[in-house]
Amino acid sequence: MAKTLSFTDTSPQTVKIGDTTTSFTLICGNDNVATDLTKATSITAKLGNTSGYLKSATVDPASLTDPTTGQVTVNFNADLMTSLTAGSYAIEVWVVDPTGTSIYPSDGSTGFNITNNIQSTNGSVITTITFDDFVKAMNKAASTIAKGDKGEKGDTGTVDNAGLTTAPAFVELQTQVDNSAVGTNLLINSNFSSGLDHWVVNGGTNSDCKAVVTTDSDGDTCVHITGTGDYCGLFCSPVSFNQNQITTGSILVKGTGKLNLVGLSGRPASNFGTISTESYSKVGSTMQAASGTNSFWVYFNPVNGVVDIYIKFPKLELGSHATDWCPNPSEILTQSDYAKIKAAIVALGGSLS
Repeated sequence: MAKTLSFTDTSPQTVKIGDTTTSFTLICGNDNVATDLTKATSITAKLGNTSGYLKSATVDPASLTDPTTGQVTVNFNADLMTSLTAGSYAIEVWVVDPTGTSIYPSDGSTGFNITNNIQSTNGSVITTITFDDFVKAMNKAASTIAKGDKGEKGDTGTVDNAGLTTAPAFVELQTQVDNSAVGTNLLINSNFSSGLDHWVVNGGTNSDCKAVVTTDSDGDTCVHITGTGDYCGLFCSPVSFNQNQITTGSILVKGTGKLNLVGLSGRPASNFGTISTESYSKVGSTMQAASGTNSFWVYFNPVNGVVDIYIKFPKLELGSHATDWCPNPSEILTQSDYAKIKAAIVALGGSLS
């Protein structure tokens, strides 16, 4: 039988950006006959768009009003709304019970929409580009402007870079851009959707650490790390930082092991969180970045001579607070991005369906 997923007759199918009170009610079924969720041990709603998986929300099986009706309510709270932009999305419901994992629907996915609110179109805010990139774009644009547009054309104009970057208005802009990065995941492939691309396994002090990409009982891609020595885990190279920037690294983890560091290498750190052998918990480290580029470490030390850890959703962000996981902005192609690319291609005489 085909697994189906549909909205109830009274459920909305659209939510506005910033609305944290709306909830969707969906029905898990087999050939549109409601599934009995009485024995469900885990329920997860997974959201995605044309670029792939984005984020998920757990639904407590104990919160189901009547499990026999197959109805699951997904609340669009602040955590779920973070980083989602206006556009079309798909939703799947993953149900784990004693027989295994069931994914609704089994064919395709069920769609919903996120729309702009009235404030969403009030001007533009720079959130995902670096200040240096902005300056380069300004320099490139300014260098194409010829002198004397009301009279005879002159030489191509130039820009005083030093004067531009030290001007009070640009200094203020740089501060705004830096602050806007708070909450942004600075890591690439942080959901391991491309395996261990951008990541390197660290052998640990006994040179026996191994890392295998797998899927956990929640249906999430995770990495199983095993070894016997200190510093067992993974590392990658993040973006460059200023010395005075405070950063926080975090990750979901379960298993046997002791946190060594989830953050920037060679920096004094304050660790937080406790590792459980039964379920995932968030652990991490807060530290001040160096001037330059530090490697990002996810390292564990053994407990009773063993490291046997599952990790998922690592995040590195500015600030001293660990926020919910989200993909790096460069890994998300929004509908607005697509429209801009299409317009540029058409302007050059091409086409894009």
